[in-house]
Amino acid sequence: MIKLKIHILMAEHRMSQKDVSIATGIQPSVMNKYYNDTIVRINREHLNAFCKLFNCTIQDLIEYIPDEN
Repeated sequence: MIKLKIHILMAEHRMSQKDVSIATGIQPSVMNKYYNDTIVRINREHLNAFCKLFNCTIQDLIEYIPDEN
């Protein structure tokens, strides 16, 4: 399972969804899906924008958790 950790970075930087949306140019409705980890397709340009904004790596944004069998 892939988990997004964008909400954690936003909390650490004390940024709202609106703040991130404005800073990255990502539409608010799409930003909400990233925040709530309900996005279906992750845009590479969005990942790049998040990394620039938060000065982080992909590993800081996304976490892989093995499925339980």
